[in-house]
Amino acid sequence: MSAQQPSLPTISETNHLDLPGFVKVISLLFEPTALLAQRIHDSRPFQSYDQLLDRASELIKKMSPLEQLEVVNAHPRIGESATKLSALSRVEQGEPASNEDAVIAKWAELNKAYEDKYGFRFVVFVNGRSKESLFPVVEERIAHGDKRKELATGLSEMVDIARDRARKLQAASSSPKM
Repeated sequence: MSAQQPSLPTISETNHLDLPGFVKVISLLFEPTALLAQRIHDSRPFQSYDQLLDRASELIKKMSPLEQLEVVNAHPRIGESATKLSALSRVEQGEPASNEDAVIAKWAELNKAYEDKYGFRFVVFVNGRSKESLFPVVEERIAHGDKRKELATGLSEMVDIARDRARKLQAASSSPKM
């Protein structure tokens, strides 16, 4: 990766950040979502990022459906233009495929179908899988899901993504610098 990876402050440092600084940290983990960041901020202090993310999951489940939609829609679409993705989302969505134009066109079609059916963005924990390998996942969820279940699934996937990001960023922060 040519761009420098963002860094994650220690949990102690995060606990002492003002709201704008705290929002930046939460945005690294969840993508920009001021509503969620404010709720998590109001729940400080935390002993670990795991505890912060457990609390975030609880807070998300207690949100109204409209608030949950705001949170899930903060996440970028798979296949979105790289200029619209955060640095971490660009890495997670992987290198362009040899047939990238066709893959992006297919994602535009699938994202529209999903959003037309459910009214919010499709979210999945990519976890190193190619964009193409996720076509059956979104197709299955379009065909067989219901709105309430899909919203819960998307929000749960966002927390899984945040956990993975926190783990990777913490590991990178503790690695010796060259």
